[in-house]
Formats: sequence, structure tokens, C-alpha cells
Amino acid sequence: MSLNTMDRRGALRAALGVAGAAAAATLIGAAPAAARPGRCHPSLPDVPGMVGDRWANEFWYQYDEMSYYTPSQEMKDAVAAITTPFGGFTKTYDAWAATRQGGRYPRSFLELIQPNKDAFEVLSRNQRAVYDKYYGRDPHGLVFAFQEFGQGVLFDPRRPDGQKVHMMNYTPPEPTHAYHRWHPFLAGFVLLGIEPRWWTHVNRLAGVAWELQSLAQPITDLDHNPHLPRHTVRHITAKWLRRDRAELDAAFDASPFPADLGK
Repeated sequence: MSLNTMDRRGALRAALGVAGAAAAATLIGAAPAAARPGRCHPSLPDVPGMVGDRWANEFWYQYDEMSYYTPSQEMKDAVAAITTPFGGFTKTYDAWAATRQGGRYPRSFLELIQPNKDAFEVLSRNQRAVYDKYYGRDPHGLVFAFQEFGQGVLFDPRRPDGQKVHMMNYTPPEPTHAYHRWHPFLAGFVLLGIEPRWWTHVNRLAGVAWELQSLAQPITDLDHNPHLPRHTVRHITAKWLRRDRAELDAAFDASPFPADLGK
């Protein structure tokens, strides 16, 4: 299976983590590094027509290169190994949800993914290389990058038509299902003991972006999607960054939007 058969930016999204919810709570309301004295990133070449934070745009651009546009054979093989027991990539959430409904979760889901732990480790290693490069010393900036991603305010003209905004893909009028296809991977890392604190934080950030996108409803290829009110972004971020693993699983039981959307 090629990664190009999957939803763009689906299950391979990940990000830099911190040690638990208490530390994560300090990241609420993060601002881009360029706005914080002493935390500036190296300069990058200008991209004519680009809109939004330059560093966040580059992070998501390079992440897509690694995970979607030009994945290594190792990555392709790992994704194929993981998704085959699910019944294919688009069935990842269905498979996870079935184990939730069966009454033996998380044990039943762990039994499903345990034979492919090596493949999960491949995904973790390849993704972290990108996250460490761009946000290894700037966890606040990473939260900001996910907030901007969820709102759809990062316009990158280097991408083809239909994918110029860094955001979770969807086919209007249907909402995106990619966050739900992402969650089984994030939960799987944790259950397999692959840096649980890191991936739990990733799951929180995914939830932040999911709820922000659900509220903002950004338009594909629009170079002026508006930001949500800052107090809304702060509130949503705070809510998700304080959730433990069980609460994250419960939140992703709801579909297609968070059960407590905007609350």
C-alpha cells in the first residue's frame, strides 16, 4: 500500500510532546517563536504568496514530504503492515471503535496491534526526526503550529490545487474523518509503550486541532481563512491539554465533531 492511497495527513500526524498534562498546561495560548524574545527560529527563504507563520508552514510542508508526498519505502511498508489488520487505512477508526464497543478495550486493541510493534516504532522514529528539527526546543511553538493548522490559516502555494492550506483533508460537504483515523495510531503508540508521554501529548494536540477545525470550518485553498477569536483558541487548547488518556479515548468516541464542541 502506498501512502498516497490514504487521506492526506491522516494517521501519520504527530508532534513534539512534554511530560504530562501539568507541563502541557503551561503551553496554552502559545505564540509563534518569532513573537517571543530569545526564541526566534532561523530565517527561511521567502515563498511568494505564502500566508501565515513561515516556520509553521515549513514544518507542515516538510512533514508532508516525509509522510505523504515522498515517503521512504520503510515508511510505506510500516503503514501497510499496520493498516492491513484494520482492513485498510480508511477502516482504522472502525477497527478501533469495534474494540471499544467490545468491552475489552484497551486489551483487545493491543492484541490487534502488538504483532506490528516494529512498524509503529518506524513511524515514531521517522516522525520525530521532523518534529525535533523544527520544534525540538520550542514546545510552545509546536502548540501554536497545531492551533494554526486546525484553523486552516497556513496557506502554502508550493502545494497543488486542493491542498494549498495546511489542514486536515476533507471532501465537502462531508466533515473531515482524518482525525479519527489518526487517533488509533496515537493510542496504539501509548499502548505499545512507545514513549507514552510523548504520544499522549500528541493526542491532545490532535484534539485541539480537530475541535478548532470543527469550529472554524476553513475552506480548502482559501488564502484568507480567518482566525477564531483568541479566547476561543485558548479555551479549546486548555480543555484538551488537560485530558488524560481515558478522556482522550472517550472524546474520540464522538463523531464527526467533539461532543462538547465549543464548550
